[in-house]
Amino acid sequence: MAKIFKHKSEVAYFDYKDFKTLQRYVNQYGQIESRKKTGLSESQQRRLSVAIKRARHLALLPFVNRG
Repeated sequence: MAKIFKHKSEVAYFDYKDFKTLQRYVNQYGQIESRKKTGLSESQQRRLSVAIKRARHLALLPFVNRG
């Protein structure tokens, strides 16, 4: 498995309005990638999931991608 980011310091804050960045953490089926794949810490992964869920509720990201 290749990690999405090489250095954890590249992402300091996840903004739910920045859906282009959040799309990098969602797989082709619309699922949030695991910590092993993203390489984030626990607190960063929690903030990421909250941002993705907020973006989904505002229809910036789809709940499920049909593949």
